[in-house]
Amino acid sequence: MNVPATAFSHFQQDIGRARAIDAHADPLPQGTAAEQLLRGDLLRSAWMFGVGALDAYFCDAYTDIVAATITAKSRHAALALPEFFHDIRFPVRAILEPYANNINWRWRMAARKMMERENVLTLATVQTLFNKFFRNGKKFFRDLLPAWIVHADSRRRVFGITAARFNALPENMRGYVVADAHGRLEERFREIIQRRHDCIHNCDRPRVKPQSLAAADVVLRVLEDIEFLVRRCDEHVNSEFRQFLLGSGSPAAIVGQVGY
Repeated sequence: MNVPATAFSHFQQDIGRARAIDAHADPLPQGTAAEQLLRGDLLRSAWMFGVGALDAYFCDAYTDIVAATITAKSRHAALALPEFFHDIRFPVRAILEPYANNINWRWRMAARKMMERENVLTLATVQTLFNKFFRNGKKFFRDLLPAWIVHADSRRRVFGITAARFNALPENMRGYVVADAHGRLEERFREIIQRRHDCIHNCDRPRVKPQSLAAADVVLRVLEDIEFLVRRCDEHVNSEFRQFLLGSGSPAAIVGQVGY
């Protein structure tokens, strides 16, 4: 099983598109005000694409695990769904419509309809949607930060500490550092997502004139941080969702058949 394989595949394509825009913008001329504005607008586009890729991933990943859960239940009636799952609401039309593929395709389409008007543009929303599927001690985000901080792709700008410095800390100090790193992670992505909102809602002009955005490497770091977050989350969702199904009584053979 690999859930959410489709969501992550689309994310890779979309973040690649964002990187391509950033690479295209970087060498453009900046001799005149018009040239500077055009180059900056392309960099803003790359930033918006990156946040859009993040949003789409989490919406699609949630869609996939909800649909996969119902598919598992339909194939193994004894699977015991937790109470929270019964409160998930699907559009009736999406459930009743005929589908040519197979009967389980209706659950994926219903889940997609459920999320098509939603967005996942805060880390708090990510936690609300996904943590119900995770075991205690394995929830987004604080539980995972000790491993994320020491990951080879971890960056100090995200967590406020390097892997080497974290590894050197005594055990009794790490809890304080993880709490601080959690706050820094939230603030980093609040800033990243807010800049996307500024671009969408007022053309990056929250006050009198557009905010400056002249350095392509600034956008590249944003894209790197988005990719780091989504990669780590995808690894965790795939692992924990398997445990969720097994813990609910689904046979391993069924678990292996419900991926998208």
